[in-house]
Amino acid sequence: MVSGSCLCRAVKYEIDGRISPIALCHCSKCRKANGSAFHAGALCRQRRFRWLRGEESIARFRTPSGYETHFCRTCGSPVPVFHPNGEYVGLPAGALDQDPGSRPVHHFFVGSKAAWFDIADGLPQFEEHAPPSE
Repeated sequence: MVSGSCLCRAVKYEIDGRISPIALCHCSKCRKANGSAFHAGALCRQRRFRWLRGEESIARFRTPSGYETHFCRTCGSPVPVFHPNGEYVGLPAGALDQDPGSRPVHHFFVGSKAAWFDIADGLPQFEEHAPPSE
């Protein structure tokens, strides 16, 4: 069992089971939404995910292009997002409260990464989306 929460702890959730490997997205939208060089995200099956509290505290922002971010309306922390296919939940890895046992496997959208950040970890890098098998 792995739990996650926002900074103010108004939103709390848990995952019963494994999460996917962590992917690091360097696109400009993820950088702006997270205020960092990249967004560290993972997935879990929706059936393994459960809100413990604070679902009503979640706000959403959608750009005209369709990019959507979900966050705690009190503290602004990123929170999980249910994917439209209904099968997966996107997890902000930095909001997990325990070691999920997963590690980063690749960087993607490095074609638009922050100029001030150098990737030096040796993980595979993709200019845009990672191939489906990644």
